[in-house]
Amino acid sequence: MKPEVAGYRKISVNLSDEVLGAARDLADRNNVTLTEVLRRAISTQVFLEEAQREGKAILLRDPVTKETERMIFR
Repeated sequence: MKPEVAGYRKISVNLSDEVLGAARDLADRNNVTLTEVLRRAISTQVFLEEAQREGKAILLRDPVTKETERMIFR
């Protein structure tokens, strides 16, 4: 068993084939590891939930139609 790097813990996760495939696609497109994909996903979720908790609106705007949609995270 390899010793853990200070400040880091090794974990095991169970992902469906669909989710694992999406994670691998993200890793390939961004030239990063699966670990980095998971770190970014978690950081993004934390950021979005904190912003929403602070009452901020999270919006998606279509660059062509200028249509705006509010995102709600539960």
